[in-house]
Amino acid sequence: MIQLGWHFDLHTPGFVRVNHKPDPSGMANALKVAGVDEIITFAKCHFGHAYYPTKVGTPHPRMKGDALAGVIAACRKVGIRVLAYISFGIDGQAGVKHPEWCQRGKAGNVLGSDGFLCVCPFTAYLDELMLPQIEEVIERYRPDGLWFDTMSALAPCFCETCRASFRKATEKEIPTDDKGPLQAGYGRWRHGRGVAMVERVCAFIHQRLPGATVSFNQLGSVCYPEPLPKGVTVLSLDPPTYGPQSVQYSLNAMFGASTGQPCEVMPTIFNQGWGDWSAASELRWESVAVSVWARGARLFMGDRLHPHIRLTPITQRALKFVGKLRNRVQAEFPTAEARLAPDIVIVHNPSVTYGDEFEDFARRPRERLGRVGGAHELCLDAGLNYTVAGEAFLQPWLERARAVVLPELNRIEEDTGRQLHAFVQNGGRLLIVGIVPIAGEKPLDWVGVRVRAEPWQDHIYLPAWSAGDELPTLVRGDFHPVQLTGAKCVLRVIQGFDARHGKRYGWGIGPACDEPSRHPVLTRHKLGRGEVWYLGARLFSDYARHANWQQLAWFAKFARQMKAACRAWIDSAGGVELVWWENTRSSWAILIQHGAEQLCGTHAMPMPWTRTMQPVPSQEVVLHVETRGRVPGRVIAGGRRIPGSGRAGRLRVPLRLDSLWRVVRVDWR
Repeated sequence: MIQLGWHFDLHTPGFVRVNHKPDPSGMANALKVAGVDEIITFAKCHFGHAYYPTKVGTPHPRMKGDALAGVIAACRKVGIRVLAYISFGIDGQAGVKHPEWCQRGKAGNVLGSDGFLCVCPFTAYLDELMLPQIEEVIERYRPDGLWFDTMSALAPCFCETCRASFRKATEKEIPTDDKGPLQAGYGRWRHGRGVAMVERVCAFIHQRLPGATVSFNQLGSVCYPEPLPKGVTVLSLDPPTYGPQSVQYSLNAMFGASTGQPCEVMPTIFNQGWGDWSAASELRWESVAVSVWARGARLFMGDRLHPHIRLTPITQRALKFVGKLRNRVQAEFPTAEARLAPDIVIVHNPSVTYGDEFEDFARRPRERLGRVGGAHELCLDAGLNYTVAGEAFLQPWLERARAVVLPELNRIEEDTGRQLHAFVQNGGRLLIVGIVPIAGEKPLDWVGVRVRAEPWQDHIYLPAWSAGDELPTLVRGDFHPVQLTGAKCVLRVIQGFDARHGKRYGWGIGPACDEPSRHPVLTRHKLGRGEVWYLGARLFSDYARHANWQQLAWFAKFARQMKAACRAWIDSAGGVELVWWENTRSSWAILIQHGAEQLCGTHAMPMPWTRTMQPVPSQEVVLHVETRGRVPGRVIAGGRRIPGSGRAGRLRVPLRLDSLWRVVRVDWR
């Protein structure tokens, strides 16, 4: 279950000496001792330089010998698999020598800078350079696979080849208005030809290297949440190195694990990501590693190889630490036959990042992940046992889950609507937040409400669950009134005082009215043996932006109101993730504390960087476990028995969490 890989970046300009003092044997031995079973090493970088004596591309001008051959031979000798890295969408040398291959913006400008020029794979670049270089690497070195970077190659391109291709396919020009009506057709066209191109490359590889591992960075990830193109064998998730790290890697790992495909998640070992050579703290390495391993994904640590093709002290330190951490985790984590058993599944689908009609396909997808990321963070902070699953992979999770959440999704597939209807009929709980999605061609008509198209307010307040001890909870975002078509009103929305849509108190938002309005904000609809809940407030996208503590308190109580028969949950002050595994004999609660991170640089940088520092905050946490008719035997944490008390079908385990992670195992009699 605990898998460790190592990615060695080597984007190196032509004036740098490469492979002058190599030590590939020392490198391979250190990797082996740390438990690394697979690495990625460079065949060609973003500058367009090859790290072997190519006859097809451009060899690095200051390289001695054959850097790629040395690494492959040394790693094979100790039984480590090697994937060859080939930059796919960025190639500085190709762009300089063939300007007609470059990706171009609306004004005809070449995209890229500092020697990293974006190239368009739909030009002759693919047939005249990319495929021949892939074939050259395969024939010379027979690597275990190939790893391609980057998928900026699928972004909008205004080169002459793309203009002519779109014109031929549609008799129209590529739209320049980002909000124009042609963007949907342009997005679907780009998506279709992108998938076809990737599948062509994969077929080319598998024909020449049967059984090869093939991965295209980001395809199939949270940014591209759909099944992998045919021939891609591993899902590779490479989240941003800025912003919250452990929570971000948790989201990526749980999404990757939901696909049922081999997946890897790639944090860096550096303080500020790929562009840095200063080591992050060991505490941060530990927090992201455990966040990935906890979901059963492979950890692929992102590193930078010294241009001499040897390990730096930073890498040596990281390998020793992560290798020892791997052994510690292996000793406590679930056994091989255990499986993830989430109570709640948050659904993610292409409409979130592609747009409802593919109008935003491959256009800054990370900027549109707020509603899914907010749902992830709010459920985490509320102590729930949950996962995030792609819509295309939902059905197997419906067999394990007790509740499903649709996080402000505008659209789902018609078949998904049928799956969810059956899930509720059979006793499941469905929570729809923000809007009732369109399933196929029409909104779901069995959820007990009909939503009005025109928004009423752009911020509202949620009523407190009990009088006297709470305040109304502010939620920003458009609120649409609903008509009840079978559902019962649970709570009515509170309007902002004399509020009008789109108007503010200066920059601020007004206080809540004293009494609720006539409009339901939370409804409940019984359907078969289950229930559909509808929350009209856009809670998740607002939580992603503002992390309002009142929203957390409100949502944590609401989760209890739904009365889904949960396997496990925790009471905490937030920031502690619960990951639940089980087999027939034991259950494991992996608790991960994300509260040790600090965001820095917010005044100087548009994107804040993270540091993880000691001491780790200490929290009092209570783990609740539903016994489901079973009799608990031992409760073990850190190799020691710990106390737990049980009554009314529930085991209660109080803990002081003063470390980044802890595993609690319950053995059943």
